[in-house]
Amino acid sequence: MLRVDDTEAGREPTAAVGAESAPVTARVRGGTPAEELAAAGRALALVTERADAEPAALTA
Repeated sequence: MLRVDDTEAGREPTAAVGAESAPVTARVRGGTPAEELAAAGRALALVTERADAEPAALTA
């Protein structure tokens, strides 16, 4: 998984975006059991892993 760390200058804008998007995120995810969110995360991670491997497969 990709991890991005904010610079000093980026911390405030990142926090502002998080604060603005939190209500939407809550509405979208609201009521979805944690197990289902975890399963979706695993599925997306697998698809991302496979997609990331494609450029190498094309040149092999």
